[in-house]
Amino acid sequence: MFKTFSTKDIMQDGPTKVLLYAHHGFGKTFQCRFYQTRYGKGLILSGEAGLKSIEDVDIDYVPFTSWDKGHDPENGKYSFRGIMKMIADPEFAKQGYKWIAIDSLTEMSDRLMEHLEAEHQGDNNNFKLYGDNSRIMIGALKWIRDLPLHVYVTCLAKEEKDANDVTHYWPMVKGASVAKQVPALFDHVLCGVRRTETNDKGLPKVKRYIVTDEVSGWHGKTRDPKGVLKPFEQVDDVTELLTRMATAEEK
Repeated sequence: MFKTFSTKDIMQDGPTKVLLYAHHGFGKTFQCRFYQTRYGKGLILSGEAGLKSIEDVDIDYVPFTSWDKGHDPENGKYSFRGIMKMIADPEFAKQGYKWIAIDSLTEMSDRLMEHLEAEHQGDNNNFKLYGDNSRIMIGALKWIRDLPLHVYVTCLAKEEKDANDVTHYWPMVKGASVAKQVPALFDHVLCGVRRTETNDKGLPKVKRYIVTDEVSGWHGKTRDPKGVLKPFEQVDDVTELLTRMATAEEK
């Protein structure tokens, strides 16, 4: 006799797996302060020199500057692959981290492609290059996603027109197929949009919206079985949306 499980027993308040992609200036890195406030101690894997927006918050981070070259933690130099090995070490679990962020997937992808181009130098087989890129990138993301922590990944957005001249917005990573595979890896794919609106005094005011569905060329999605979220949510803190989904009452 085999044992079965019930879908009703799946924890709605378990670790969240989130991708947020948006254009420059939305405030993707800024969200890490909300993660720290709501979930506790976190770690940022930073591929960008762009942590100024959270310099007033005490969050651990490690900066990666390559995919697999020059990893030397004693001298403050990290590769992304070297960081993955550090996370896999049993000592990492003792640090008490509740969430981990990759800031950003765009930089992670760039470092991987630099590594692969060096490996494939002189090789005219681009199919092998992009095949390796897809395999390694998706494998690394799955490994990070499956950590027993809240996972938050930022990414820039890129515009792409389809055969009908309709504009779509996808995560900005190397390899067209990878950009379309990445959203499938996450429970929640949130798209950040800034809009300048006029307040009641007639002055311009920037508002931030989160797209949670397939709307206006954006490819958002959420695991939201209770239907809590609207396709457009005007909110500054994405963890607020995650909490609303986790704590919503049955309709």
